Amino acid sequence: MSNKANRSQWWRLFLSSFVGFALIFILLGVIVFVLFSRAMLTSTDQALRVERSARLAGPPHRMTQRDTQQKQQPNKGGSAHPFMTTTLVFNSKGKIINQAQLGSRYDSLKDIQLHRSEVGQLKSIVVGGKYNFRTLLTKVPQSNNDRSLAGRYLLIMENIDPQKSAMRNFRRIMLITMGIFWLLSILISVWLSRLTMRPILKSWGRQTEFVGNAAHELRTPLTIIQNKLELLLTKPNDKIIDQAENIAIANSESQRLQKLTHDLLALARSDSNTLQTNFERTEVADFLSRTVEPYTEIAASQGKQLVLTPVTPFKATLDQNLIHQLMNILIDNAMKYSPQGSTITISAKVVGRKWQLVVADQGIGIAPDQRRHIFDRFYRIDSSRSRQTGGNGLGLSIAHWIVDLHHGTIGVRDNQPQGSQFVTTLPLTPPTSLPTRHKPVKG
Repeated sequence: MSNKANRSQWWRLFLSSFVGFALIFILLGVIVFVLFSRAMLTSTDQALRVERSARLAGPPHRMTQRDTQQKQQPNKGGSAHPFMTTTLVFNSKGKIINQAQLGSRYDSLKDIQLHRSEVGQLKSIVVGGKYNFRTLLTKVPQSNNDRSLAGRYLLIMENIDPQKSAMRNFRRIMLITMGIFWLLSILISVWLSRLTMRPILKSWGRQTEFVGNAAHELRTPLTIIQNKLELLLTKPNDKIIDQAENIAIANSESQRLQKLTHDLLALARSDSNTLQTNFERTEVADFLSRTVEPYTEIAASQGKQLVLTPVTPFKATLDQNLIHQLMNILIDNAMKYSPQGSTITISAKVVGRKWQLVVADQGIGIAPDQRRHIFDRFYRIDSSRSRQTGGNGLGLSIAHWIVDLHHGTIGVRDNQPQGSQFVTTLPLTPPTSLPTRHKPVKG
């Protein structure tokens, strides 16, 4: 993936994460502020309704203790701050008629106008540019017991300056908090976008490496085959016996190319999770005997000995075709790197609820620092020797995938006194979800 495409994808992920966080924070802030505002005014609105009910219920209105205390308080400084419940009584013409009861408050409240269309509505108003009130306008019926109020309009007012101050403070705190959370959302978005891009870049890098390695591996046999065919075309009169060596080389490379193509297709199926599996109960001892038998003659023809140690009969659930392919890979790998006169030993045994398959050779061995790489695609310990033996670095990757598919493990350890042991551990009864678990091959 190019740097430009990488940056473009990173910016898209960052912006989508940041916009998502921002929308969540804004929505959360609006909801919290609206709920807080309503909660601040709920008790005030309830007090206004109670006052309205008291005024309409009769008998004649009796001044509340707060009204009495306010009326008895001296007018200090020429005006009193109306921090109390106040009622304005309007006549049918919209004139305030309870001026005497209001006292010094009248100067602050005299400019309030009657709006008959607002009867029964709860509203917030500002008086004198600095006092905030919550109001409720009601029409007193003509039948009211208090004849001084019958047919009049009552504007019940409750001062809400403390609530307004609290809401302003809360709004300021909310804005500061939102700013802090937006800064955090930027940091989180950067972290999430990088975290999301990491597997994408890793997968892209692995894919690019795989395609490059595959192209390189395919190019070599194709080039050899092409050169040999072009050479044959320059000598049309030669007999087959004269060009037997060139024909044999081309045929060998075509077989190598066919095996490489088969391995690449197997890896492609593992990555796409399209392989159909067939897990069944299998008598392991008989299955291993049938699988190993054809290789004994091949090993003997190479001056090597292939031995299957006696296996105590037991059954395991496995895909016979895949385990057969696993055995082919491990045995073929052991035979390639084993010298003449050496012995390759295959053994199997039950270990608890699992069974263990061991393929041991007396070959060149594997250094400890290389063991964690041998299951990577196209990894070869000795490239020159691998080409001589026909290896392409894909066999152990396929073996690892097959073992993963069976929910098992595979590893390598030293074989005494010389060589390596490939140890495969598989469950006797794998999980029932096996047909759908297709884990990709490392690489």
